[in-house]
Amino acid sequence: MAGTLTGEQIEKLSVEERLKLMQLIWDSLIEQADTLPTPEWHRTIIEQRLKRMQENPHPGIPAEEALASLGKRKA
Repeated sequence: MAGTLTGEQIEKLSVEERLKLMQLIWDSLIEQADTLPTPEWHRTIIEQRLKRMQENPHPGIPAEEALASLGKRKA
């Protein structure tokens, strides 16, 4: 595979260069997101959370209220 980087070459890159490389990789995957397989453990977690929500539905609180509460804790 032409242009393939080795682990050693990646380690020699600066942090900024490695972050740019990671972004390029993520961007290339996003273009194919519909064709990527979903790991089984993702499905398991989603099913567990849906079941928990159905057993104990809770509408939550408005964002403003949550942020105000967090602000009080921080102070």
